[in-house]
Amino acid sequence: MTNFYRFVVEDVGIYEAVDRDCPKEPYDTRRDTKPDGSWVPKKGPDFPGAISFWTKKGLARYMESGLCAWHVSVVKGEVYVEQTKRPQSVLYEDEYQIIVDPAVVRIESRQTYKDFIALIT
Repeated sequence: MTNFYRFVVEDVGIYEAVDRDCPKEPYDTRRDTKPDGSWVPKKGPDFPGAISFWTKKGLARYMESGLCAWHVSVVKGEVYVEQTKRPQSVLYEDEYQIIVDPAVVRIESRQTYKDFIALIT
C-alpha cells in the first residue's frame, strides 16, 4: 500500500507550527527567505479539524522545493514524520496530498526528521 507522510511539531502539523513560530503578523523577517509553496493547493482550511498527509509525489516536491528545509529551520521544537497507509475515507485528494479526518488514521510509524532524512537519502 502507498504511504502518506505528515510532518508534525509537538503534535500539530508543521504548517500550523510555522504560523505559530514564524508569524505573518507581526511579520517575521525569516519569511523573506521562504521558498515558493504556491504549487500545493491550499485546501486544509476547507476541512476544519482535518489533517493532511503528503503523497509520495507531494513529499518529493516538498523536499526538492526547499520548503521542507525552510519549515524545519523556523519551527521551535523537534520535527517528526508520521507515516500512514491510505485510510478508507478521504475528504480531499490531489496529486500532492490527502486530507482526512484524524479519527480514521492509524499512524504506522513516527520518526524524527533527522532519522527520516537519513533513511530516504
